[in-house]
Amino acid sequence: MTEFESLTIVLGAVTETDSLTETVRFILSACNHSDLKEILIICSQSITDQSREAVESILNNQTDVPVIAITQTESGIAGGIRCGIENASGSHCIFLSSDFAEDLEILPVMIEKVKQSPSRIVSASRWLKGQKFYGYGRFKKLLNFCAQIFLKVLFISTLTDFTNPVQIAPSELYKSLSLESTGFSILLELVLKPLKLGYEFEEVPSNCYSRKQGKSNNSYTQLPSYLYTALRTRFMKKENVLKKDSALYKEYFEKKQ
Repeated sequence: MTEFESLTIVLGAVTETDSLTETVRFILSACNHSDLKEILIICSQSITDQSREAVESILNNQTDVPVIAITQTESGIAGGIRCGIENASGSHCIFLSSDFAEDLEILPVMIEKVKQSPSRIVSASRWLKGQKFYGYGRFKKLLNFCAQIFLKVLFISTLTDFTNPVQIAPSELYKSLSLESTGFSILLELVLKPLKLGYEFEEVPSNCYSRKQGKSNNSYTQLPSYLYTALRTRFMKKENVLKKDSALYKEYFEKKQ
């Protein structure tokens, strides 16, 4: 049975400066340090000089929670995700953006919930009753809503937000997943593949904000890859969701043979 020992928080650094510094500062002020294993800052291969200076400033102001900067070896968002997963040493892991696009106030709440049910995935939902989208275009919001309906039917699930990868999950699960995407659709894999395996999710209400700093490389051109990832995951065999040499694969499938 999975137990909660500590949380690895993974942040990305590409063009973010002040927002990255403030995100780290908020985490350290709002969260119980005994719950945190480390904060990993994954530096893009194309990180700007200003963003690198912000990272170095953060590293020069270390606290009792280790803040570690790692330059990813693979390019793009998928390379950053894989780098974060590979280097996470906490029992659980969460990916957060460094641009104020997320409701960071819910992080302590999510941590408390995962401590109570460490085998569940605790995820943030922008579509629970009472939550709002700030600075989110009307068409983009409609498209997101349609995506939720499509995925709800496709996976026969009660989840309300499938496209928000802000979730606390067991690190062993992330390390065991066979992640195939090379672009932004890898974020969808982090949600859909655990769902495919039958993991229970507990959603926490979260507001959504537009980016305050940095430039997103995500765009409507990514839609075909999202659709492909969703359909491929839905109809693949459960055995193919996990790496064949992972501990979870042996636990789930080899014992049944």
